[in-house]
Amino acid sequence: MKSNIFHNQTKPTLHWLKKSIDATGQKGSAAFYSRIRLPLRGWEKAYPETTGYIIETLLNYHEELEENWLSEYALKCADWLCDIQFENGAFAELFGETGKESTFNTGQIIFGLIRAYEVTQNEKYFDAFNMATNWLSNSLDENGVWEKGLFVSNFVPSYNTRVIWAMLYANQYLNDPKIKQNARKALDFYKQKIQPNYAVKDWAFESNQPAFTHTIAYTIRGFLESAILLKDDLLLNKTIQMSKKLASLWNREKRFAGTYEEDWKGDYSFVCVTGNAQLSIIFSRLFQITKEEKWKTLAYQVSKTLKVSKTFLTNGAIPGSVPFWEKYMHFKYPNWAAKFYLDAFWEIQKNTQGSRK
Repeated sequence: MKSNIFHNQTKPTLHWLKKSIDATGQKGSAAFYSRIRLPLRGWEKAYPETTGYIIETLLNYHEELEENWLSEYALKCADWLCDIQFENGAFAELFGETGKESTFNTGQIIFGLIRAYEVTQNEKYFDAFNMATNWLSNSLDENGVWEKGLFVSNFVPSYNTRVIWAMLYANQYLNDPKIKQNARKALDFYKQKIQPNYAVKDWAFESNQPAFTHTIAYTIRGFLESAILLKDDLLLNKTIQMSKKLASLWNREKRFAGTYEEDWKGDYSFVCVTGNAQLSIIFSRLFQITKEEKWKTLAYQVSKTLKVSKTFLTNGAIPGSVPFWEKYMHFKYPNWAAKFYLDAFWEIQKNTQGSRK
């Protein structure tokens, strides 16, 4: 996938992530940058959740661009996560200051630990994602629900499908029948939330609230990748139907709303840039699975809506919302927006040139 275009398109954002890690003393990636929210320092504290899946992105780019700092910084982040992991295998909510466990954060961190293990074969990383996966598996109740470690108390979000994906991904190495069984049970719980119009109940951050495209994409990607790993054709078809619904909205409006209600009524006053990047990734994955050109085209079209800052202090950063003051991460440049921008471009290059993986 090496090309000058690939490098030039991604280099500023990769270096923006490098700055986010330097800002914490190379102990994780700072959650976001905002001179409005944090006028003195600009950078927020390191965020364990997003640091976890940023590792995956940095190591993928190292494989192609062969810039040593990418691997070095990714593994420093992985080491930091190993240092802050709880003894029971879980990881903390938010910045870890409360000491409370987080189901979603633990799931996202697993992705980075697996990738670190794949690259280094260091048993430290294997042990860390093994403990994290077993904590997630053992934390499920008899109905396949995580009732603890929630972002919002007493609200079980459907974007936890992305946690199930992490469990199944890890179990490719662990090969534990109990983990697979529990993941299936959890997936069955969330399947029931798929509505006849292919929206998903509770896929927002809070109950009875519109869902950002960010959490919509989290939910769909969790279903998609879980269906692939389990060879669940029925779920895969439902995921394709969800994506077709989104494609129809794009074709009608030539853009995505920042949020959608469960009846697909959209708020078109802003763009959730992170969500658009994630949806582009999903469409690329569907092209890779189905070989249908329409998904490749849609992935590229959506990627053209992604805005990259070119100002001196924020060169390469991706805003939470466009306009900058709107509802999703307003006045902030989140590190995960940069991550998903890079991943979207990565997948588009795979569509065009093929993957080595």
